[in-house]
Amino acid sequence: MIVLNHDGGRFLEPCLKALEAQVLDGGFEVLLVDNASSDGSPDLVRSRFPSVRVIEAGANLGFAAGNNLGISKATAQYIVLLNNDTQVRPGWLTALVEAAVDEPRVGAVTAKLLFRDQPGTIQNAGCLLLTDGSGADRGSGEPDDGRYDTREEVFGACGASVLYRREMLDDVGLLDPTFFMYYEDTDLNWRMRLRGWRVVYEPGAVVDHVHAGSSGEWSPLFTFHVDRNRLFMILKNAPLGFVVRAFGGFARTAVLNAIRTVWGRLRRPPAALARADLGSGRARIHLRVLLSLARYTPEMLLKRSRIRSRRAVPDSAIEGFLFPRELWDARFR
Repeated sequence: MIVLNHDGGRFLEPCLKALEAQVLDGGFEVLLVDNASSDGSPDLVRSRFPSVRVIEAGANLGFAAGNNLGISKATAQYIVLLNNDTQVRPGWLTALVEAAVDEPRVGAVTAKLLFRDQPGTIQNAGCLLLTDGSGADRGSGEPDDGRYDTREEVFGACGASVLYRREMLDDVGLLDPTFFMYYEDTDLNWRMRLRGWRVVYEPGAVVDHVHAGSSGEWSPLFTFHVDRNRLFMILKNAPLGFVVRAFGGFARTAVLNAIRTVWGRLRRPPAALARADLGSGRARIHLRVLLSLARYTPEMLLKRSRIRSRRAVPDSAIEGFLFPRELWDARFR
């Protein structure tokens, strides 16, 4: 089991105490991968949780490469990733493992995530893939009243609490380190699917989660990686028509935001304009995304070539999981 950490000392004690209470036939090992924390997290864990193996990365590798480091150090048949801003409930680990043992073509088992600060409210009951290529949290904001209490197949697993089968990782590959953070789990879900692996949601594995506790939801850091990595993922995995639609949609949005930003600046009085940060806001993030896409597109095209050449199922098998974007947006209106 791998817990990734970067300056998350405030989360670690409740997270690791909850893991100490887990029971699993044959036992399990907890590895804490520390991404160069400055808050003393590694020493805290060594002193209070001596059974946890601490791996210091020496730099902030991000979610993908940090977890990959942990995976490389683990030896078990099943690899569990768990965010440091979580608290698992009794029976969580046993439920994940039993769901995997029952079905050998299941490459991943995803847990039921609840918002820690909104008791009884679903954050994620498996991951959706929307028709524009966005990932979404199935059941997000809905009450935990039994409607998501059945084990069932879903498009994908959320990396905040997921079990991966080692055989699947050997076949498909690990998380893409170029993503750094966000969408690396959805990218792996898509690659899994193209190789014919299945993903199962297990409602008996319950986790309370501080969503985006480390980065802050819709912070500039969050927004940049979400916008960019969605396009990385689509470029790597999707059929050509899907790629064209997704990139065209992003380009239109970027241009419109740039026009709105410039128009808003021009309408300001000269004194206010002089004080304005002309590089701030969503338009600046879109510019950063475009520059990053230009830099990494050759790498993504090489990865696309390998992924698409190794498909074991047709694209229609993935398209069957697509959830309409307009229906998803309607949930919030």
